[in-house]
Formats: sequence, C-alpha cells, structure tokens
Amino acid sequence: MSKPLKITALLLLLFAGGYSLTQCQNRATAPVVPSLADSPYRPAADARDDRVAAPEVTPEQYAALQQQVVACTPQLQQRQKQHEHEQEQKLTTAFRELLQQGQSLERLYQELQASSELRPYLQLLFDEAAQQQATQQGFNVLDASEANYEILFSDVLDPQTEPQTEADWLQLLHSLANSSRFYDMALLSHQHQWQSSRVLSPGLAFVSNLNTVPLSQARQLLANLNLYPTHIAHAIQQQLPDELILLLLERGVELQGMPLFRRLAEDNKAVFNLADAALLAGRANLLPVLAQYGIEPSQLNGTVSALDYLISGLTAQNRNRQLNRQCQDNCYQLSAVQVRQLQQLANQGHLLHPLPALSSPYLRLTWLNSRNELASGQWLEPAAQQPDSALVSALRRQLAVQPVDDATAACLTAQQQLRQSRALWSDEQVSAILEQFQQHYSGDALLAALNDYEPALLVALQHRQRQNIEQDIALEETELYLELMRVWRSAERMQQLVFSTPLSPFLTSELLAWVLLQPEYISIWDGRTLPVAPLTMAWFSFASIENWQQLAAGRFDFRLTDQFGMSLYRPAFAHEQAEQVVQLLLEQGVMPQQNRFGPDALHLALDWSFQQGRLFPLLPEILRQPLQIKPTHLSRAKRLQLYYPALYTELVALAPALRVSEEHSANLLLALEPN
Repeated sequence: MSKPLKITALLLLLFAGGYSLTQCQNRATAPVVPSLADSPYRPAADARDDRVAAPEVTPEQYAALQQQVVACTPQLQQRQKQHEHEQEQKLTTAFRELLQQGQSLERLYQELQASSELRPYLQLLFDEAAQQQATQQGFNVLDASEANYEILFSDVLDPQTEPQTEADWLQLLHSLANSSRFYDMALLSHQHQWQSSRVLSPGLAFVSNLNTVPLSQARQLLANLNLYPTHIAHAIQQQLPDELILLLLERGVELQGMPLFRRLAEDNKAVFNLADAALLAGRANLLPVLAQYGIEPSQLNGTVSALDYLISGLTAQNRNRQLNRQCQDNCYQLSAVQVRQLQQLANQGHLLHPLPALSSPYLRLTWLNSRNELASGQWLEPAAQQPDSALVSALRRQLAVQPVDDATAACLTAQQQLRQSRALWSDEQVSAILEQFQQHYSGDALLAALNDYEPALLVALQHRQRQNIEQDIALEETELYLELMRVWRSAERMQQLVFSTPLSPFLTSELLAWVLLQPEYISIWDGRTLPVAPLTMAWFSFASIENWQQLAAGRFDFRLTDQFGMSLYRPAFAHEQAEQVVQLLLEQGVMPQQNRFGPDALHLALDWSFQQGRLFPLLPEILRQPLQIKPTHLSRAKRLQLYYPALYTELVALAPALRVSEEHSANLLLALEPN
C-alpha cells in the first residue's frame, strides 16, 4: 500500500440501533403476502400502487433484449468514446481561437465555471492557455515520452550528486544556469498536468536552490538570465526568502503572465498570476511588492478570489507542519498575522467560494470555524449562476449531439427498452421516497421503517449520504486523521493511538480500510477503545480475494455491521468474485441475516440471480441457514417468476416457502446496481 486511502468527508447523522430479527427455519415459514400495512408509514403517491401484475414484455422478449444489449454495447461504447474525443477536439480548437483573438483566460474561465454543461471541460481550457503561455514565455514543454531526467540534465554537472559545500552548490548552480535546456520542461505525466507541479526543468531546479549561496553570488548567477512567472512562482512555492524573490522579480519578464503548473489542488480554481501564486503559497506579505509590478490577486465574482487562494495556502502550510512534526498541538490555529491578512482581504471585498462535494477536508477549518471570531456567513459568496452568454451558447453548440447511425440508434433503443422493461423505480422516485420517510423518521426509526418498506432503500440512502456531502469534517477529526496517517506504517504507534483514542464512525471506516490491506493490524482493530460501527464498508467490494483470505487467516471477525446496520454480505455480493467471497463469509460463520437493517444475503442472492439470469450458485447453502422469510424476499421471488419462469421453478424447488401467488408483486428496487 503506497499511501492511505484517500480521505472523504462523510458526515452521516444516522446511527444503527438495537433492532433484532426473529430467526426461524425457512421451510417452516408460510408464504406472506406483501402489504403496505407491513410498513408503519405509507408514502404519498406510493409507487408500489402503480405496479402492474406482469411486465410489459414476455420473458422471451426480455431475454432477447438482454442478448441484443450484450452484443451491441461494446461497439456503442467505442463510438461514444470516439464522439467524446471529437467533442474535446472541437472545444480545444474553439478555446485556442478565442484565446488567440484576445479573449482573456479569466473571462473564459468564469463563463465555463458558471455553465454546468461546460464546467467538466475546464481542464481543456487550462491546457490550451498553458500551451500558449509556454510559447509566450519561451518554454519548450515536452512530455515524458519525449524527454526524461537524463536528457533534460545531460549538460548539467553531476545533477544527481548531492553538493556538500557552498562551493559545490555554486558550481552546480553555474552549471544549471548555463544549461542549454534551461527553458525546457518535461511533464511527468503528459495528460492534464498543465496546472500541477509535476514537472522537471533545469530552470526550476536552479531557482529552487538559489538560497544555498549568499545573496551576492545569487545576484551574479542571475545577471544574464530572464525569468518568467513560472520560475518566480516556483521559487515562491519553495518558500525562498523574500530578498531572493525580490531579486528574481528584478530579472523577471512577462510578469503579468500565468505561472504554469500551479493550481488550487482542491478543485478547478486556476492560478492566473503571481499574486495568486503567492497567496497559494501562504505568502500574502508579497502582495505589496507584486502590486508595484501591477500584479493584483484575481477576483472573479462567483468563482474565485484572493481569500480562496490564501485559505488554501495557509491550510496546506499548517498541514505540512503537522505532518513534518514541526508543531505539537493547535497545528491548524492561525497566527494573529495570518488572521489579519485574511481580514484585510475580506475588507477589500474578496469572498470565499464553496468547494465541490467531497473536496479536501482540510480547507476552511480554521478561519470559517465556530471557534474563530471570523466565522461568519457574510464571507461566503455563492457560486456563479448566470444565463448563457453568447460565448457559452457558441461553445455549447460544439457539444451538440451528432446524428447517430442506425446501429447506434438501435443499441440505444434496446438499452432504453431493457431499462424500462425492468420496471424499477427511477432515481427521482427513490429520492422522493427517501425524502418522505426522512420527514417522518430519524435515526434508528428511519432505518427500521425503510428496512420494512424495502431494504434496498438503505443502500440508496447510504449512497446519497456519501455523494451529497456539503460540509467538511470537524477540525478535531481532521487532526486525528492526520495523526493516523503519520503512524499507520508503525504497528506499535498505531496501536498506542487506537487503544487510547476513541474513533468516530468515519475514522473507524478509515482504520478498517487499512486493516483490510494490512491484516497484521487485526489485533489493533480488535483492541479499539470505545469501538463504534464503521461508517461504511464499501472498501471490501474493491478488495482482492487475497485480501479477504488474509483477513480470514488472521481470524478477523467478519460479523460486523456498519452504521446502517448492514453486514459484509452487501460488498461481498457487489464483488467481481462474489461467489468466492460469499463462500468465505459462510465458512466464517456469518449468518445470512447477520445484518440488522438493509438487504440480507437472501435479498442479495435473489437480486444477483435476476441480474445474471441464473440462480446464485451458493443459494442452496444460504437457504440451509436459519432464515426468516419476509415479504421483501417474496417480492424478489415474484420478479424471478415474471422474468425468468424457469429460474423461479428452480428456486421454489429449493425453497417452497418462496412460492408466490397472483397477489404478490415484484420489488421495484434492487440492492445491487443493475448491469
């Protein structure tokens, strides 16, 4: 594992409670007709009222549709990929022409940021702008396929030998300054890296190390060089002293240009000039100097301002201080000087802008925090939402859907018919049902009510809670997460932390992810202080079968449930090797109805059977376990009867208790994503 799994800011308010299920042998359970009375609450305009007794297609027609879709989808995906490539080429050409005609990058950026349809193509705009800026600034930008470290530094004196003395550094800097490739750059990854710092360049290596020699010698080294915003922004980011930055500015040319390879890492907020770059480096003190060169921070209403850059820069600095153990406590506490800098920018009219969901949890944790006197909504500006301008309308026409050939049209039609023939709730219907339940219930009562109505709704609720997060995690949780990041490679230090510090559901799921990849941490997992259920166990659906087997060999207890009361059977059935993983859980003694809420193993096996068009191979083993047959199991048996009569006959032969009648109706939501 090269690094911990990426943190995601998930704030869920639901906590699983004690809701027991009565277990009995399925063969002794009589069929139960599903009824709306089974749920204590009936949503208005219940979608279940509109269910027909049979689907609009016969089983034979449904099978034919499936075969048609399976056969045509690969070619359709290839054509769609080609179409997307053509769209990107058209937009890139349009961006190039607009920039060449004198349209400012700032205006284009602002227009695209306000258009939900064009916003995904911002990177193309950045790429094209950077291409033109590179040419204007005299750079020769190569990608990794054209150049590498050895080529770029071929005429540099022993570039990989660490200088030991000041004289060694001076000799190396002379060599870099005189390199024929001083203005060459190689991207470590040639795709979408224009606004990152993943770049090799003798010129950037030169400015990065200027502080290794006295200022007088640095001045001599710079005497015959022209430095561009990219060089100076790199020096600012590398925290070179102010006096060196002033010296670099004296040798600067085209200083109004855009520094390449700099951006706000958390979203698509580009860095347009050196003032933005200085703020992103947390160096607001450089603004008065840059103003003397006519360089002011960007301020695009509804999009980005100086506050966005400085908040990001200061928080990144504090995070690095903590990771490097340069501070102990209150690592995220802003200094009086930093608070004053932020206040000055706010007084000048700069406002913060919202970040996209699931963005970095480290932003805005100190300035816009309840413990800070500046935490006020007046400093937040909503994202720009404006009608399409003539420019946006012209760009949107580049995305116009092109006429499709007959084969594509036929495949799209078959896909649509297949979706419709399944007679499942739409996303809009699911959202409406969840909203109605949430108006009547909360906490455990909500989980229990949804579970009675349709267990798959718990899966939908969990998914929406994760995808629609709008707030960052608490400051204390962020600091504890960073502490976990520091110690996770040391079992001893991890144990000391976990054994002494209670973890939240979110951090518990992060710890579980590490245990999944490092089974030697099972004892640490077992020894948690004040243990709580993990927020999610989604990691398990992506883990290799070897990871599961290593946990089993380490005597991991697979009988846990998450905050929604769902067991590991949910990620097991979603696994690409579901049969092997489910077999492992059964062998480990995980009961099919181990879950307290949500779909159990029988729900999942029946949904899997519907999706695959064959009975789940381990269904007989599941049916041999103690089970309580519920109306929601029978609704899935009804779905098999309607769409796969032969499979239904096999199912009833295995479990007569799953026999359904005309009074039964099929479930309208699957606990597994449809194919």
